[in-house]
Amino acid sequence: MEVFEYKNVVIETPNSPQAEAYRKLELNIRMNSIDNPYKVIQITSATPEDGKTTTAINLAAVYAEKGLKVIILDFDLRRPKIHRAFHKINDLGFYDFIVNEKPIEELIIKDDSKIDLLLTGNMLTAPHVILQSKKVKDLIEKFRKEYDYIVIDSPPVLTVTDALVISSLADGVVYIASYKKTKKDQAKHGLKQLKENGANVIGAVLSNVDAKKSNGYYNYYYYQREE
Repeated sequence: MEVFEYKNVVIETPNSPQAEAYRKLELNIRMNSIDNPYKVIQITSATPEDGKTTTAINLAAVYAEKGLKVIILDFDLRRPKIHRAFHKINDLGFYDFIVNEKPIEELIIKDDSKIDLLLTGNMLTAPHVILQSKKVKDLIEKFRKEYDYIVIDSPPVLTVTDALVISSLADGVVYIASYKKTKKDQAKHGLKQLKENGANVIGAVLSNVDAKKSNGYYNYYYYQREE
């Protein structure tokens, strides 16, 4: 079975139009929160394979290249992907913090990209319940004090309830839809669920746009603030 490769264009091809699109995404987020900066940013989508993990790692890379302290939390606890994106072994992580009560400092990976990572580790049962715990809320507050930005890669909204739970921990949610893949009714339904849950949806990203067929628009992302 072929393993999908997550491309961090901000690091691998920093002068590319795709990398510049992620920088514009970061700029839009920052401009929309000048007075009260969004520090905890959740990345989610309606359905799987819409491009949320790719967005998460590239947004984090933009923060890192600006010299800001950033961490990615892999809270897609049922189908984790961040370890694959950074070519790490997913043997220790959030599971060990919750179940084995290991100090979080022992579980954070310091990647060469200057991006810190908290992987999932082993699979947890009932992650939607654990994510609502005080222990997790306290962890987020701890990270708020230690990092400039926290990027959370979360599951798709329509797959499990985890994404809705995570949205209560985030300052803002970036919602991903894949060009010619995400169905319009799915995208609308996922967005409706987020808003009904009180999530602060700060923008949408259209992923996987073919630059050759889009009159020069960026290959991956178009960002628009949700009114």
